[in-house]
Amino acid sequence: MDLALWRHTATENIGEPEIRAQLIEQLKCLDQQCELRVQLLQDLQDFFRKKAEIEMDYSRNLEKLAERFLAKTRSTKDQQFK
Repeated sequence: MDLALWRHTATENIGEPEIRAQLIEQLKCLDQQCELRVQLLQDLQDFFRKKAEIEMDYSRNLEKLAERFLAKTRSTKDQQFK
């Protein structure tokens, strides 16, 4: 049997349109999964960015509080030793 004829016959038996449809469906599923994962990564990025902003604000406020407390205790010590 001629090789080209055998390939053609084998391809017909497999059902090329069915395989193509399956591959297209699988590609759609993979594309949808990729979109969902990209969205998840964007959401995580937003979450951690906002979390970092909150932590920076907290850090600044805590530092201000510590400075005020330190200034108050210094002034109290200064008054005690006068």
